[in-house]
Amino acid sequence: MIARRKVGTGSDRSLFDHPVPATAARSSGERQVQARRVTLDGIYQLLATAQFGAYVVSLDQTIVYWNQAAERILGFPRDQVVGRRCYDVLTGLAPGGFTPECLLGCPSLRALRGGEIPQARELRMLSASGDRKGVSLTPMVIATADHDSPVLVHLFEESAHGETSDEAADSVRGTLLDQGAEMVTDGAAAATASPGGAPLTPRELEVLRLVAAGWSTQRIADGLEISPHTVRNHVRHFRAKLNATTKLDAVVTGIRIGIL
Repeated sequence: MIARRKVGTGSDRSLFDHPVPATAARSSGERQVQARRVTLDGIYQLLATAQFGAYVVSLDQTIVYWNQAAERILGFPRDQVVGRRCYDVLTGLAPGGFTPECLLGCPSLRALRGGEIPQARELRMLSASGDRKGVSLTPMVIATADHDSPVLVHLFEESAHGETSDEAADSVRGTLLDQGAEMVTDGAAAATASPGGAPLTPRELEVLRLVAAGWSTQRIADGLEISPHTVRNHVRHFRAKLNATTKLDAVVTGIRIGIL
């Protein structure tokens, strides 16, 4: 279970209400050099043969990965879910509830906007047979070496195996941290923008939104027609204003205070 910590309130505006520049194009072979080592592919490999269900979604709630155990538990094959919104596939219901929780926005993102660490929860998920299965779901918010934008990793198992799921989540979390992944923790979620600090400039906010969308320094520079050095300066400035030690912390803070 991930500890819950209340640190403030935020807006429910979506990151994807703000378009990225249409002029940008991905350059061939681009890759931002970072200290983190684990990549999205590394996460996928770690989860591929796990005995617990796992799926990964982007910030707009699109499923980008679905492991074999998720198919075993819920019956949906990978090619039927990847690329679709998680709420369209799973329509998760809280026990005793009638409204799919995800339609109100991803519970993990709602937690971040509310200044809390996303925590484990019990849900009834739709299976391929049309029945609903009770599952224990543990979310993690992670950034990797090749993707500055956070992704939401959800681990789940049928509710009867809740203790096993907790142990599995702890194991995955420890492995990812050992491999250098950035993960939202109590400290990151509790970080707040500097009291009375200057607001982000329009260009700093634009760069922050592109970082949140997973763009590398070089891609941002190409898209905005500025130098990589200037991009890094903007990143340094918005990190200072948001009291963020990393770009992931800055994105999480931006989500929480409603500017993303």
